[in-house]
Amino acid sequence: MRIPSGCSKHEKSIIVDRVKGLIFGAIIGDSLGLATEGMTKQQISQTYGDGPIQFGMEESEGIPFLRDSYRSSFDDNDFGGDSEQQLLLIQSIIQNHAFNYKEYAKLLQDYSQHGLQGLQKKPIGINKTSQIVIAHPEFLINPRKAAVEVWQTTNNLRGASGALVRAALLGIPKFWDGTTVIENTTDCCKITHPDPRCIISCVIISTLVARILRGQDLETDDNENNHNNKKNNNRLGTTDSLTLPPTPTDTHKMTDGKERRRVMDDEVVMNHQINVTPPPSSPSSSCYTSSSFPGYLETDTTLMKIVRSVIETNKGILTAPNSDPLFMTPETDATQTQLYYQQLVETCSYFEDGPLDFSFLQLDSMIQGSLKCLHASLYSFTRHLPAGQETDSFKRILMDLVMQGGEADTNATVTGALLGVRLGYSNLPSEWVVGLKRWEWLEDRVEDFCSLL
Repeated sequence: MRIPSGCSKHEKSIIVDRVKGLIFGAIIGDSLGLATEGMTKQQISQTYGDGPIQFGMEESEGIPFLRDSYRSSFDDNDFGGDSEQQLLLIQSIIQNHAFNYKEYAKLLQDYSQHGLQGLQKKPIGINKTSQIVIAHPEFLINPRKAAVEVWQTTNNLRGASGALVRAALLGIPKFWDGTTVIENTTDCCKITHPDPRCIISCVIISTLVARILRGQDLETDDNENNHNNKKNNNRLGTTDSLTLPPTPTDTHKMTDGKERRRVMDDEVVMNHQINVTPPPSSPSSSCYTSSSFPGYLETDTTLMKIVRSVIETNKGILTAPNSDPLFMTPETDATQTQLYYQQLVETCSYFEDGPLDFSFLQLDSMIQGSLKCLHASLYSFTRHLPAGQETDSFKRILMDLVMQGGEADTNATVTGALLGVRLGYSNLPSEWVVGLKRWEWLEDRVEDFCSLL
């Protein structure tokens, strides 16, 4: 996993900042999403009004979490099964110094019974598809076979989105090698979710992450995009500085004369002073009432072109099913997979300039699945974020998404990961990061993972 020289347009410090942003962005999304998981928009309106939902540090404004039978299982600012699957994946990669789907399957089976190692917490919120597959008698021997048998016999679970919460992280190991990224992603997806919609959704997510870490295609020569490129240079990591970015938690760390945060590049530390100024966010700011956040968001044309390019590159998963051994799925109906592809492309064509609005996706409807989760995250990812307002934009987009209900935790986990890798850890809201339950424990796990880079 060591980053080879010249594999990215970004310095190592920027890459590490983006990796941490991805992981914490996903955990924040999952934690916030628990507030409305499984709820309709009508139920959300009755419970939370127009929002915002209270989240983060104790002094934050908003409506407290509903404490019904499901949400009472979680502590304040806690995270659920979506984050824990990501943390389990981190554990697997740390142990093996690479991704191995068979080793991950073993950890997943143990986690389903005992919870995450070192967390002292029962596993709550594992999606139904994964539960059934893990319980299959052949799961440990042949997880792919077990997943296919479940897919073939349980029609109402087809197209589920559970594997997407792992996809973004799989864009990190060997991000400079697109083939490895795709292989790891499909391997991880197919041990629980072999549906072609889930496979292509996961591949799109992980490939986008890899491209962001490489700095690939982040600039274009089109005159129509010049104004966007100038505005986007900083948030896309175009920088010549070797200084490690500030972190959202630097000002909240309690030290005894020793710095808790491990430094990933000793040469950087020896030759450059580390800037530890926290990002411009405040525990008392409201992402719904902030006058600095515009109600109208343009489509970032550069990012939209990258998304379309990734879809085009991997469309064979749906348009030429089972023609590539890497993408083999149990779906043999070519007409059906062509329909899935049309749904994917048509929805992405609706990502236009305008007020931030997820309503066209109908995320709280009974028809859920991986494509809806993918569409929500891609729509969020391709919004143009005004310079200097990245932190407020992160908060506003996630809060608006969570207020849609449905599979809110999964949708927000994937969206948080994509926004996190795009903006970097240094641009995440400090009051949300520090407000996470077990945030110091999480920082240690993430730093251990980043030490492999």
